[in-house]
Amino acid sequence: MIEIKEASTKTEFKIIEKLAAIILHEVYDPIIPAEHTRYFLEQFQSENAIENQIKNDNFKYFLLKHKHTDAGYLGIQKLDKKLILSKLYILKTFRGLKIGKKALEHVFQYATDNSIENIELIVNQQNQNTIDIYLKNGFKITESMVNSFPNGHSVEDYRMEKKLI
Repeated sequence: MIEIKEASTKTEFKIIEKLAAIILHEVYDPIIPAEHTRYFLEQFQSENAIENQIKNDNFKYFLLKHKHTDAGYLGIQKLDKKLILSKLYILKTFRGLKIGKKALEHVFQYATDNSIENIELIVNQQNQNTIDIYLKNGFKITESMVNSFPNGHSVEDYRMEKKLI
């Protein structure tokens, strides 16, 4: 059983912070320096950063559960008629159980319910499995880009988009 629950309390933000600390190191340490992963976690995936994104930047975060166990999380940002799929991360031990598929269905339903015209996301160019999943779900690569961060690191990403209208 897969459950998607909107995160709205500090306790839930802390759960996401803990999930992020595990998942982001699993996903990114093989392709970027671990110190950049730590920077990213502190700046964007701490309990306080999540709370600020929700309060100030029109974000929504969701806990992804499998059989009542926290398995991952989802983060989206609504910008007028565009939806940014900001985060979709699942613990390694829960991958392959259709949690990501269910999360994407949730995103698509949210987009439909909110008259969204397109969904955008950014994915690391070395994360081919994830790129393939997004391509399979109707996203197209629209731009190759280098994202630079204040800590001096940069990463090569793709911007992907799915037009709904």
